[in-house]
Amino acid sequence: MPKVELHLHLEGAFTFETLFRLVQKYGTEDSIYSIRDLQTLFEYRDFGHFIKTWFWKNQFFRESEDFEDMAFTTIESLHHQNVIYVEMFFSPFDFVENGISVEEITEATLSGIRKAEYQFGVRCGLIVDLVRDYGGETAIDRLDQVSDYQNEGIIGVGLGGSEREYPPELFEDVFLAAKERGFHLVAHAGEVCGPESIWTAVNVLGAERIGHGVRAIEDPELVRFLMLRKIPLEVCITSNIRTGIFPVFQDHPIATLIENGLFVTINSDDPSMFATTITDEFLLLYDRLSFGLPSIKKLTENAVEASFLDEMEKETLQRRVDQFWQESYSDSLT
Repeated sequence: MPKVELHLHLEGAFTFETLFRLVQKYGTEDSIYSIRDLQTLFEYRDFGHFIKTWFWKNQFFRESEDFEDMAFTTIESLHHQNVIYVEMFFSPFDFVENGISVEEITEATLSGIRKAEYQFGVRCGLIVDLVRDYGGETAIDRLDQVSDYQNEGIIGVGLGGSEREYPPELFEDVFLAAKERGFHLVAHAGEVCGPESIWTAVNVLGAERIGHGVRAIEDPELVRFLMLRKIPLEVCITSNIRTGIFPVFQDHPIATLIENGLFVTINSDDPSMFATTITDEFLLLYDRLSFGLPSIKKLTENAVEASFLDEMEKETLQRRVDQFWQESYSDSLT
C-alpha cells in the first residue's frame, strides 16, 4: 500500500543498526554489547523520560557522515514500507554541543536525502524543528541558521519538545518571521497539554497543521473549530501510548476524532524510539481498532491533501494511491 507520512522525526527514525555502529564508533557506553542491549534503553516511564532518552542518544551523532547516513538509511527504511512521500522533522540544534555546526548537519542531512531520493524514489521535504526547550528568545537565531536552505529541501518550520514548559506563545515572533520568509508552519500541541495549546498554536502561531492534537477531543468548541477550518491533525497512536498520554490503545480517541469530522492523518512520530513504523500504525488501526479498508484509504488520502506539496504534485500522488486501491481492493471499497 503506498503511504504518505507527515509527522516523522528524523532523529527518532534512525535504524538501530546505525545507532549501534555509532555507539561502537565512539565507544562511550561499556554496557551496550548488542543491538538488543541498545533497544532495552528505549522504554519510557512518561513523556519526560522519553525526552531524556532522546537527548541521550544524540551524543552519538557527531560527524557529517553520521547525519548523512542517518538520513539515507531512514529514507531507505521508508522505501521498504512503500512510503512514497514524507515530510520529516529534523533538529540540527540538538547536536551542536557535539562539536558540529548547524550548517554542517543540515548539508549532510540534505545530501543523504538527495542520494536516497535518487536511489529509492521516495520524495522528502524537511521541516526544521526549532525545539521549544531552547527557549523563544533565541529562536530567531535558529531560524536564521537554516533559512538559506529553503530552496534546497527545507519546506517548513515546526515546534516540538517540552510542550508544558515552553508554551506556543513564546514563539509567536519567530513563527511570524518564518511565515514572512515563505516557510510552512507546524506546531506540536494538544499532546501533553490540553486544548488551550491547540487554540494558541492556531490563533497565535498560525500553524497550518497540528502535530498530535489528540486532546482537542476535550473541548467541543475546539473540535467544531478544527472541523470547520479543516486543520489537519498529525495523529501518532503508538507514540501517545508509549509516552503515557493514553494508557492503552483502546482509549485512544482517533476514532472519535474522525467521527466528529476532523481532518486526521496517521503517522509514526519517532518509529525507532517507539518500536513502530507507519506500516505498523495502519495495521494497528485495522487489527486492533477495527478500522475498515475505506477508512484506511481515507487516511492516506488525507495525508496527500494535508501535505505541503503543490496541487499538481498532490494529484500525482493521489493517482498512485487510487491505482493501488482500485487494482487491489476495489470490491472492498464499495
